[in-house]
Amino acid sequence: MKIKSFIIGALSFVVASTSFARDVWTAEEANAWFAKQPYRAGVNYIPAYAINAIEIWQKETFDIKVIEKEFALMQSIGFNAIRVFLNDLVVNDDPKGFLERFELFLKTADKYDIGVMVVFFTNGGRDDAKLGKQPEPNGTHNSGWKKQPSYKILGDRSKWGHLEKYVRTVVGAHAKDPRIICWDIFNEPGNIRSEHIVGGGAGLTKERIEYLQDCVVEVIKLSSQWARSYDPIQPITYGMWARSPEFKKKFDKVQFENSDVVSYHSYGNLREQILRHKELKKFNKPVFCKEWMGRILGSTYNPILQYHKQNKIWSFAFGLVAGKMETWRPWPHHDTPETKGIWFHDLYKADHTPYCPEEIEYIKRVLKDK
Repeated sequence: MKIKSFIIGALSFVVASTSFARDVWTAEEANAWFAKQPYRAGVNYIPAYAINAIEIWQKETFDIKVIEKEFALMQSIGFNAIRVFLNDLVVNDDPKGFLERFELFLKTADKYDIGVMVVFFTNGGRDDAKLGKQPEPNGTHNSGWKKQPSYKILGDRSKWGHLEKYVRTVVGAHAKDPRIICWDIFNEPGNIRSEHIVGGGAGLTKERIEYLQDCVVEVIKLSSQWARSYDPIQPITYGMWARSPEFKKKFDKVQFENSDVVSYHSYGNLREQILRHKELKKFNKPVFCKEWMGRILGSTYNPILQYHKQNKIWSFAFGLVAGKMETWRPWPHHDTPETKGIWFHDLYKADHTPYCPEEIEYIKRVLKDK
């Protein structure tokens, strides 16, 4: 199918009748879908050329040649899945142009047998996103990442039409697309402070944080409805990430009630992974670990990837090639003399040689039998 005709059809579908909205999958429906899927393992994917999701997708910087080389690198070690962030400003500024680039991205991923999990929103990062030239790295972990939506939009319900347009544009175009393996609509909802990024939650009062968190709860409910209105063939999920009782009380219930499959983040060691899996498998739905792997925290490929595969937990570690995000550097509060020289995230150096060859061989061994 030519890209031009695909985009015309996709945009038409966005504004078409949405009378086939579906409910959240039951455990039986979710497990029936899951039984037909291959085991999935891969990375949270940000091309090395991009410091944030804006730079991944905007016309001026989108680079499919870099992306294809990195997809080939993933396939060479057995990875068959990625989790990738979109951006509300890029999509809504030029929906047609974005969908053309996204189609090229999906076509290339499919060429290398890589399924794509899509993320729309995140509270993580700095609250100063804008289109155009993005900041340069500053020598700290993930310094250029941007919150989406901005708190100016999140905190003003009159502007939520911007969020609805964003979700509907993408899901409406790809609700029946098997190259998409999951809609992960809100990354770490409620993580307003973003303490793992320097300046991520600067200047916010306790009252403002609580108000924004209340807004997030409502956006979870609404965005679930927007996506389901297209009767997508893919599961929808809102990943559980918080461990404190306060956060769990506020977010876990609404996240699970709007999720077809259960997903979580854990940067802890194997024991923490086992505890999280035990906690979540009681829901009797497929379980995805959408973020993990921080070496200095004990979250390492060996032995966690093997545990994920043995327990059929879809596995998305953080990072592939060391690039502008500088996520090989530690979270600021772990940047100590003891951690100096130890990569936090990422598998490959800029020239595509492994940071740790033994790690790569381990991944190949674990994933050789799908």
